[in-house]
Amino acid sequence: MEILQLIGFAMTSVMLIMLVGKYNNSTKAFSLIIRLATVVLFMLFIVQQLGDVFRVIQELASKVNMESGYLNIILKIIGIAYIAEFGYQLCKDAGEEAIGSKIQLAGKVMIFVISAPVIFAVVEMVAGLL
Repeated sequence: MEILQLIGFAMTSVMLIMLVGKYNNSTKAFSLIIRLATVVLFMLFIVQQLGDVFRVIQELASKVNMESGYLNIILKIIGIAYIAEFGYQLCKDAGEEAIGSKIQLAGKVMIFVISAPVIFAVVEMVAGLL
């Protein structure tokens, strides 16, 4: 039911922004503060949820004896993907989609760089089978 609370909070924020933003330029600063507070609260919720997911993944990895180096790489990749998408969405909402697309590109490059050891390990394993 947390999703319903999030939607209710988001709708309340949107209504406040619409109400405050209609008057004049001085009240637009308040609507910006409401937007920022909403985003920060959503990020805190997301980070908390991801923390729970990461703990479950670590438990599963320990049960199947997965190397911790590979698990760290996987978690970093997931983190970069989510953060890059969030940054893109923020830029897009601010009307700066061009900057947001560069954030996405940077995230993809970082994911490739971080995943290189895994790619090399797979290539070595395949080459060893031939």
